[in-house]
Amino acid sequence: MKKIICVLLLLIVCKSHAQKAEERSYFVVLYTISAGWDTTKQFHEQVFAAEHSDYLSKLRKEKTIVMGARYSDTGMIIIKAKNETEAREITGKDPAIQNNLFKTQVFFLNRFMEVV
Repeated sequence: MKKIICVLLLLIVCKSHAQKAEERSYFVVLYTISAGWDTTKQFHEQVFAAEHSDYLSKLRKEKTIVMGARYSDTGMIIIKAKNETEAREITGKDPAIQNNLFKTQVFFLNRFMEVV
């Protein structure tokens, strides 16, 4: 009986550890225009705008992007990632970032409340 209890406790601890390892944090990513932005053109006319939109669409489908918004001249997305390094890797794969249309800032989002 003691062996069964020990095995069950071990399984519970392992499962809890595995869930924590899979947990992902939230990060705010701010997009602002960079040197590659042509000020004479609208967003949809910019080089790499379509590729940028396609990349963000892919992240939404993968449920990596939690939400997005724009304010003033800044775009913002909230993404899920294991850590800040992974968050920067995710945004670094955006063709608009790679081709200097936008630059990003990444911030850890310390959630303290969730409204359901």
